[in-house]
Amino acid sequence: MSTGSTPLFRRSILGTAICAVMLTGCGGSDSDSGMSFPEGAIMLPADNLTQAAKEAFITAESGDVIVFPEGRFEISDTLTFDGDSDGDGIPIKNITIMGYGKDKTILDFENSGGGDGIFVQNAADIEVRDLAVYEAPNNAIKMTNTNGIILDDVATVWEGELNSGNGAYGLYPVQCQNILIEDSYVRGSADAGIYVGQAENVVVRRNIAEENVAGIEIENTVNADVYDNVATGNTGGILVFDLPIGQGYYGSNVRVFDNLVEANNTDNFANTSDFAAGVHIVPPGTGVIVLSTPDVEIYNNIITDHDTLAVAITSYALADSAVVDPTAEGFMEYMNIVNDGWPVVPRRVHLHDNDISVSGTNPRGKLISDIIAGYLLDPSKGEMPAVLYDGLGELLANTGELEVTLGTPFALDGSDSNCAANNGNISYGQVFGTNPEDPQNWVPVRDETGNVILDGNGNPVVEPAPRLLLEKTQSELLACENVPARLPASQATIAGKSYGCGSDETGDASAASCAL
Repeated sequence: MSTGSTPLFRRSILGTAICAVMLTGCGGSDSDSGMSFPEGAIMLPADNLTQAAKEAFITAESGDVIVFPEGRFEISDTLTFDGDSDGDGIPIKNITIMGYGKDKTILDFENSGGGDGIFVQNAADIEVRDLAVYEAPNNAIKMTNTNGIILDDVATVWEGELNSGNGAYGLYPVQCQNILIEDSYVRGSADAGIYVGQAENVVVRRNIAEENVAGIEIENTVNADVYDNVATGNTGGILVFDLPIGQGYYGSNVRVFDNLVEANNTDNFANTSDFAAGVHIVPPGTGVIVLSTPDVEIYNNIITDHDTLAVAITSYALADSAVVDPTAEGFMEYMNIVNDGWPVVPRRVHLHDNDISVSGTNPRGKLISDIIAGYLLDPSKGEMPAVLYDGLGELLANTGELEVTLGTPFALDGSDSNCAANNGNISYGQVFGTNPEDPQNWVPVRDETGNVILDGNGNPVVEPAPRLLLEKTQSELLACENVPARLPASQATIAGKSYGCGSDETGDASAASCAL
């Protein structure tokens, strides 16, 4: 951290934040402080609430405020709000859907005949606040094709034992723009508690994500700030992923800062994904993962008490070798998605000035089982590194032979490099070396009888050799002379007002974090 007193100071701030957003306790509640509603608000009745809410959503007009009553209510179907139900391309705007507080208005979808809890599409400048969605069969609050979203002081919860039968996503805006998620609580998601995907201009702040597979996931998203959150008890705390979705949505400019990422050691309970690198591969006990996404800055976080890894930075090649194997069945499909804009290899990831401690105490995870075994069984190592970089994508990109999927070689001036500095007294590891001219980074390919395979010119065919490099004190691994430039702040603009560090917002409880 930048100052010796910062971690203790920030822990006190985060403790205050936990009291502010937990469902119960810490004194006071929304009801205690008195809820107020604008004149003309649509007050839904407690009786036959599912039908009343559906009718209010269907007949809503721009500017409406729809209020759910206080209490816990069984909802029998998905509550769908379509802001452009007539298909004229002009969305309904400035809709507020709210309750009396996330611990006071609970919509229970356990016996619902629908998939999602609340589903919003084709809208503009919509706010959901002060309510909770429990036990949704698929996703709790899903929003798509919407420009301008505020999710404020809401909760999404799957109670009881964590298992793959829980719904996938808690807060789930996808293919949307200008998103603010704040002061909310998510628990029990079998994919991600807070997921923002295929989106642009995002602010995620002051939330608590606990006991999900992924606590907070930013996926295929441009311009996102994730700060002042608490991610604890998940399989993986905070994920920044780019997946090969093939729809023109790919990520960059993501900042993760001033978060508490602690004890994310829950066994992975996700269903298998269509993607080789879906969250089902996340190793239990991982704090932060960057997969494929370029231009990511991770700083001033507390990342502590993780069984496997504090931070992992990896290319997609580690998850699926088909992306680097022209003879593989899926190679051509991957090549087409790369042409669509997908980055296989992360570049310009900057991990700096974090307080990282206590990791690798019980490493596990199917995807990296061989890597774990290699580190633990080698007497010269005997431990998992706190920060791990795969290096594979960079090595193969630097050969210049796989530009169709991996892009050009990393720039010689270091401007593409992934870098780390000032993260505490921790170890660094790298699975593969990145210099294609170093013979230690290659091993001959052998046939079934053990003979070296030769190419048409009689030269040995080679493949990358796992090095499992380890520095117990950082020296060369991820150390850069020229570190990436600091990334610009993001902001979300909703109903003419901007939020986040990139805006001129005043009175924000997270203003101190924006000054980091």
